Amino acid sequence: MTEVKAMVLIEPRRLTASTLPHRIVEDGGWLAVEATGLSGLEVQAWRGDNGNLIYPLIPGSQIVGRIAEKARPDFPEVGTRVIVEPLIRCGSCSACLRGLSSCICRRPLNMYGQLPSTEGPGLWGGLAERVYLDPHSIVHTVTDDIQAEVATFAHPLASGYTWVHQLAQLTAGESVLILGPGPRGLSCLIAAQAAGAGWVGISGLDHDSDRLDLATRLGADLTVNIDTEDLGMAVAGSLGTRPDVVIDVTSNDPEAIFTGFDIVRSGGRVILASTKGNRPLQALFSDIIIAKELSIRGALGASSAAYQWACRQLECDPRIDDMVSHQFPLDESNRAIQATAGLLGHDELISVAVTF
Repeated sequence: MTEVKAMVLIEPRRLTASTLPHRIVEDGGWLAVEATGLSGLEVQAWRGDNGNLIYPLIPGSQIVGRIAEKARPDFPEVGTRVIVEPLIRCGSCSACLRGLSSCICRRPLNMYGQLPSTEGPGLWGGLAERVYLDPHSIVHTVTDDIQAEVATFAHPLASGYTWVHQLAQLTAGESVLILGPGPRGLSCLIAAQAAGAGWVGISGLDHDSDRLDLATRLGADLTVNIDTEDLGMAVAGSLGTRPDVVIDVTSNDPEAIFTGFDIVRSGGRVILASTKGNRPLQALFSDIIIAKELSIRGALGASSAAYQWACRQLECDPRIDDMVSHQFPLDESNRAIQATAGLLGHDELISVAVTF
């Protein structure tokens, strides 16, 4: 039995270097981690904002690595670089049978980076040298021609594709407004362009200036700093009408939901793709939903088809090389999470990866 180095979140704000045993398994396999992208999930776990989590745990759900050992015959060959879907679907619980992204066969959520390290074999997060590949894991082969940290961006790309193509069902020529220019907001921009959108706008705050600048370079028709501009007037001036689709990818901002309902056209679609830190939505007058005949979808996770698209997009879209702005070694995972949270400043911050 060998030891695997991992960063274990003992409790909120206490991320500690540790070692866990690497065991021979009869089912699934093992992944040698090359890089792990960080997102709001890791920030929430580190802060203790998610009351459903069970500590200790190893954070990290956006994992890229190479097959190190396999006990499941249909896994790719040893040495193959793969992206691991964060959600593990048992295929038999009520949620899986309904096609939802919330498999309930494990608590709090059957997902990498969210399972406690007390559940064997313990290595369930990407902030570790090796990760256990559950027999129900879904992996996707990704080219060796790109750097591992760039490959981690397949995760937000897959979310963007799911929300734009599959949930919003955006068609060529339609318009979409994205609230929030984080990694997944920018991924929605790329996915909307791939769908042939006629117009794409994206909004952010003062501290998002570098992300908004990147959105402009990516080809957004409008970028809006809502701290200094009126979003409705800016959209009307650029588009000339209300957008067909609004996608809310803001963080911890319940008021953005009001904005989506208000600014979308009658008969339009609103995709709610971000959690609000358990903050309630105050004084919602639901009549606007009825009067405007809105279609509203909640979004959790990404589909396997979206991951396949994202892996292809990595190969053909050189713009993605600019998406991972910050890299940290495993020993500096605390700083990596703090950077993801914006606690080290927002200058030039696009997305963060921990590399091995």
